[in-house]
Amino acid sequence: SVSLSADGEVVAIGARYNKGGGSFSGHVRIFKLDASSKWSQIGQDIDGEAGGDMSGFSVSLSADGEVVAIGARYNKGGGSFSGHVRIFKLDASSKWSQIGQDIDGEAGGDMSGFSVSLSAD
Repeated sequence: SVSLSADGEVVAIGARYNKGGGSFSGHVRIFKLDASSKWSQIGQDIDGEAGGDMSGFSVSLSADGEVVAIGARYNKGGGSFSGHVRIFKLDASSKWSQIGQDIDGEAGGDMSGFSVSLSAD
């Protein structure tokens, strides 16, 4: 999954099969286009919570590229395959920090996080 900022200079890329947080935990990396037209990663990899989550299945950036919503449809926080969404904001030290708690699916099988979308602001 891929999402661009309004000006096209920040991109979030989900890799749902990445193993950074466990087998198929998934992760998201965010890049910014610099003055020499090279993409440089902003902050750290944002790894899925647990193996099998497939975090990054869906991603959405705010218009300014400083907030990202990440869907993990197979997360088990609310039951098997309940899914969840996490929201992160880029802080002053260029680290992605979670805003609020996980937004878990209501029940097993919900697959919450299958699709995510942020408002412009």
